[in-house]
Amino acid sequence: CWSKNFNTTYDGMQEIMLQLSENNGQLPQKTSKEWAKYCSRGPQVIGAISQELTYFEANQKLKRQVKESRKLVADQLRGVSAVMDDFAKEIQRERKNHHVHEESILEAIQDFGLHIGYVEIYSLEQGNVDIEMSVPYCQGRGECEKLIAPMLSDILGETIVVHSEECATYPNGQCEVIFRSAKKFTVETGVAHAAKGGGLVSGDSHTTMEIGCGKFAIAISDGMGNGERAHFESTETLKLLQKFLQSGIEEKIAIKSVNSVLSLRTTDEIFSTLDLAMIDLQDAKAKFLKICSIPSFIKRGDRIIKIESSNLPMGIIQDFDVDVVSEELKAGDILIMMSDGVFDGPSHVENIEFWLKRKIKEMETDDPQEISDLILEEVIRTKGIIDDDMTVVTSKIKHNTPKWASIPVSPKRKKAQ
Repeated sequence: CWSKNFNTTYDGMQEIMLQLSENNGQLPQKTSKEWAKYCSRGPQVIGAISQELTYFEANQKLKRQVKESRKLVADQLRGVSAVMDDFAKEIQRERKNHHVHEESILEAIQDFGLHIGYVEIYSLEQGNVDIEMSVPYCQGRGECEKLIAPMLSDILGETIVVHSEECATYPNGQCEVIFRSAKKFTVETGVAHAAKGGGLVSGDSHTTMEIGCGKFAIAISDGMGNGERAHFESTETLKLLQKFLQSGIEEKIAIKSVNSVLSLRTTDEIFSTLDLAMIDLQDAKAKFLKICSIPSFIKRGDRIIKIESSNLPMGIIQDFDVDVVSEELKAGDILIMMSDGVFDGPSHVENIEFWLKRKIKEMETDDPQEISDLILEEVIRTKGIIDDDMTVVTSKIKHNTPKWASIPVSPKRKKAQ
């Protein structure tokens, strides 16, 4: 039957399967008789098809139940996480006994001619000052940024800035303002990317974000393959990572948690790479966590420093170790991270690492966006084709220059007392 009449046999078995499915496992007598005329082992074939169909339907039902259970658990965890997030924020901003300093700050600002409703100090730790105030509505004159923050800078001996401000909704109302320590460094980034074949959907994803505690994260994820599926994989990886990092979880644990979620959340294979740089904005120390990603480069004057590490792609195994590479960055350093589509480079270049280092070293600009554009343009122009998704993220480390100078107040009211 298979060797001489493949199409007829295949169509007949497909018809049997459809009728069994439509009639709750019962095959019409007419179909059974027709098949018996054609196949010498009709009953055995029908029985085998019926059994396989039963297994298939049971498997599909199980998959639906698992999917519904996962959705239920996901919704429950989402609710719990929202509660825990609010709870964590309250714990982090727990008030301490700073009555003396609160009175000193309140008196100094009022002596200056500004009326303050209240002052609450949550932290006076160097580099992590956290103060909340209630101030009268200033008609948009910016008194908090131009006057109060500079006075606090002088009182506390470090640069203080307005972190957030909730202005009053009516003229004589009170504004709620949070003052925090200014970061000593800032990060300026520029991104250039291209999809395989000049398409619209890239399998690469990237993100830059401040995650609290004075840290800045830069990440690139490359989903396996190209197109929408790869884009989904890389985007999901970065979304999960962002949620874990912003919750305050340590970097290595966050990456392991993302890997566990990717391994367990679905029966489909979801593999992706991750290139993560965590920069401390107080001392510019950086941690690099590379999961099956290619090297990054730091341009420091005429020197090019390579950062590399290796691990399996995320989602392959549930438990794995994360290698962390540390590097102390300096103001003026330029960090260049890229996906493998860029690092693979032109086929005629034997040593792509040396070629990239030379191109980076020869660049006269220090603008992150221009560097990203130039690297991507050089690789595409030299290759002649876009044979893979490409992403370049360039970051420049800069000293944070305060916008407003501190305003001197009476020495007796300073923190030093």
